[in-house]
Amino acid sequence: MTFLFAGDTNRLDPPAMDAQEGFIATTAIYEGLVRYKSGSTDVEPALAEKWDLSTDGLQVVFHLKPGVMFHDGSPLNAQAVAFSFDRSINKDNPLYQEAQGDYGGFPYIGDYISNVVTKVEAVGDLDVQFTLNRKFSPLLSNLAIPPAYVISMEALKKYGKGINENPVGTGPFKFVEWKKDDHITVDAFDGYWGTRAKLQRIIFQPVPEPSVRALKIQNGEADVTWAVDPKDVPTLKGQANTDVLEQPGLNVNMAEFNLTMPQLQNKALRQAMNYAINKQELADSLYTGAGTPATGVLPPTSWAFNSDLHAYPFDPDKARAMLQDAGYNGDMLTLDTYTIARGYNPQGSKLAEAVQQYLDDVGVKTQIQTGEWTQYRADRRAAKLHVAFGGWQADTGDPENFLGVFFNSVNKGGVNTSFYGTPDVDQLLNSANEETDTAKRKDLFNQAERMIVDDAPWLFIGHMKQQAALRKRVQNFVQQPTYIYYFNNVALG
Repeated sequence: MTFLFAGDTNRLDPPAMDAQEGFIATTAIYEGLVRYKSGSTDVEPALAEKWDLSTDGLQVVFHLKPGVMFHDGSPLNAQAVAFSFDRSINKDNPLYQEAQGDYGGFPYIGDYISNVVTKVEAVGDLDVQFTLNRKFSPLLSNLAIPPAYVISMEALKKYGKGINENPVGTGPFKFVEWKKDDHITVDAFDGYWGTRAKLQRIIFQPVPEPSVRALKIQNGEADVTWAVDPKDVPTLKGQANTDVLEQPGLNVNMAEFNLTMPQLQNKALRQAMNYAINKQELADSLYTGAGTPATGVLPPTSWAFNSDLHAYPFDPDKARAMLQDAGYNGDMLTLDTYTIARGYNPQGSKLAEAVQQYLDDVGVKTQIQTGEWTQYRADRRAAKLHVAFGGWQADTGDPENFLGVFFNSVNKGGVNTSFYGTPDVDQLLNSANEETDTAKRKDLFNQAERMIVDDAPWLFIGHMKQQAALRKRVQNFVQQPTYIYYFNNVALG
């Protein structure tokens, strides 16, 4: 089966990845202690059969499945799991330091795991204990994502940072080769602990142009493509051998203000720019009806979505008045953007061009600066960009995965690349993570979101449907709300 996406990944080293393409490819190769149920964000056992939480919520012991083998023939045991996690959370570990020095380390681990997990250790042959510095309700969800996948201890000892080019996991497929910007190939693993994969081989192929991806599906040159241009959907749905799977997306499309820059620290200016954007027109026209205007940060598919929040309706007159109140003097602002299609923005840099026109209409002068995708993400984390377009396809089903990772001050320079943070919002988000009652967590998240939206660290734009085009011969391909597709049961008819 050939699977197309918009660009190549920058990493195949799970904790080092920060691109959805890498998450998709490594999900065939690696597994975590837990995973999401098919088509859901509910957590179920994977490499761990079960787990026990201490009464104070500060220790979790995972009990591993017996008889599981890595692709290199080494056994999965508690020592291997502890070794894999220590490498990504322990700053004194030489393998951690090597990764930091070589390619900047592990961008999401701090936000998701090491900010609460202080130690991972073997407490039995198949029992591994996580020690936390505070109660943390999202932990299981965070351990289901690709950066938390378990890597072979023997392979890490052998390759070190070279594990990026020589991935070794326990998944249903084993790594064959990665030819940068051309393809990643994986083959079914005969020694897999579960049911053997129905596909013999998967080829993941980067194809930047959406129309070319659609044409390859129509012509039978590929089987599945992720990140579909909505304008291609009617044609793909209308053919005998192709179809498009669609569902509401657990994502957000936005542009973030770099709050380290003095000219963007003017709250009234940021609010005025939000009022200038016609989000409904973007949803209807630019995204051909596949978009939903944002009323805040969380998408309608999130269980903490606040239907009473109606942030920044299109009001250009109000935008002009606020610009005067903000003291905007016509200074040029830079809109930083990228070219390749994303699941939350299949139109790439066309979004920046549309936003530029809206801002021009109310008197905000802007210039567009376009960056190569990999460098663009690195520059965002290094606070080098200005008003930077981006978005998020949720890695977990927990609202923390939107509100916490983007707006908790401890995550500045990780996922929080607007560099936003206030003590009041931090307190609400931290309280939500320690709370176990869902209704109480929702209220805390809603309070935090209202404060965040009022502060306007983003241009709040919208949410996209999740769309994947495929040949009808593809069987059992299930869309995941987190866009982390499982290939165990996929077959070709």
